[in-house]
Amino acid sequence: MIKRTMCAVMAFAITASANAAPEWVKLPNSVADTSFVNRSSIETQGEYVDIEILRNYDETVVLGNDPVSDAPMYAHRSVELMYVVDCESRKVALKGWKMFEGNFGGGEVVWADTNWGKPAFVRASDEESRAVMASACATKLATR
Repeated sequence: MIKRTMCAVMAFAITASANAAPEWVKLPNSVADTSFVNRSSIETQGEYVDIEILRNYDETVVLGNDPVSDAPMYAHRSVELMYVVDCESRKVALKGWKMFEGNFGGGEVVWADTNWGKPAFVRASDEESRAVMASACATKLATR
């Protein structure tokens, strides 16, 4: 069982590294100049669409300070967000993220995680999530 699992993980890693390089373009329908969509990431998965967004920050962002050492936690200048979009219900769910110390995914990864459970869909209520939904659903319509 462990051997089979390790083989599957290695096969996934090889496949992931063979995928096309990210193709970042400004997120359409978004006023913010800091958000970009990876056009090569948009992929229909059954009834949903997967899409990756990259958000850059002018200054380093931290997610609080360590309560013991007071050191900044997860200091980053960009974050790649992986979304799942349900075009029918017009909802989005966060699938995972990677925070980077530099802009445009540069430098070291400071924190990465994935939601392994069922997608927790919410109505696209802010400008960025509405633009994510519009980009994902336009691609889905174009491929029908």
